[in-house]
Amino acid sequence: MHKMAKDMEKVAIREQFDYIPAARDRAWGMYVTGVGRFVAPALLGARQRQREHFGPRGKGRVLRDYALIYLTDGHGSFMGHDTGWRRVGAGDVLVLFPGIWHDYRPSPETGWTERWLTMNGDLPNQWCMYDLLCVDTPVLHVGVHDELVASFDRLLEIGRACPPFANQIQAGVSMEILALIWKFHQSRKSHAKQSAPVIESAISFIGKNWAQEIDFEAWAKKTGVGYRHFRRLFQEATGLPPYQYQLNLRLNHAKRLLGSLPVAEVAARVGFTDPLYFSRLFKNKVGVAPTRWH
Repeated sequence: MHKMAKDMEKVAIREQFDYIPAARDRAWGMYVTGVGRFVAPALLGARQRQREHFGPRGKGRVLRDYALIYLTDGHGSFMGHDTGWRRVGAGDVLVLFPGIWHDYRPSPETGWTERWLTMNGDLPNQWCMYDLLCVDTPVLHVGVHDELVASFDRLLEIGRACPPFANQIQAGVSMEILALIWKFHQSRKSHAKQSAPVIESAISFIGKNWAQEIDFEAWAKKTGVGYRHFRRLFQEATGLPPYQYQLNLRLNHAKRLLGSLPVAEVAARVGFTDPLYFSRLFKNKVGVAPTRWH
């Protein structure tokens, strides 16, 4: 058994790139301090893995940066600063915070595959303020998705190639990763699963009828959903209530027409009967008057 374990340890795979941010990286608002992938096969001892990557077993670790760790197979255990050990595995994302103690390890019986990134900056701090990253929710179950795996692997590709402005490119990919994590996490909630067809239908309907007046209460009733419930689910999915979502579509279409058509005609084409109201609304939402948009 000892020889078998030793042989299995030889197929462990680790790839890691660490970065010291330059001034321009910090000025970007978010900078990546490390990316990597680790495959811990079955029978790879937890003590061996802890020593190689995370320090002695059982002592845990405190990071200086934020980290997102995506598990795509196998299972193991995670302990937060104020919780006991809990089982984690394929499809889970571990969300770690600077200055917060944690510990985690793969199971020797199954091993696991993890992909990770560490990051810091003003943007991650802001995400914490709005609970996009929440210290009370260190484990998010999102499922295993090729799209998310590909984004993490893109970070590694950039690390290997090290092109100019690599850190800025990785920061952009990292933002995509966080968006995908929240997309998949929200879609796995039971109420989100049940309501997904209704919300998708509503988005499609608004997309085809954005220039028309839409009675959203009547539309929700027709689909068998209470309006308040529908409005809440729609806002969770899109970030906006349905009326504001439609309004944004109208204004975005208006942007494409301004400069080639008079303001009054643009207002009519995007569903506004009063060009003065359209002008005030456009300036309030976009920040400039429609006559100055180009």
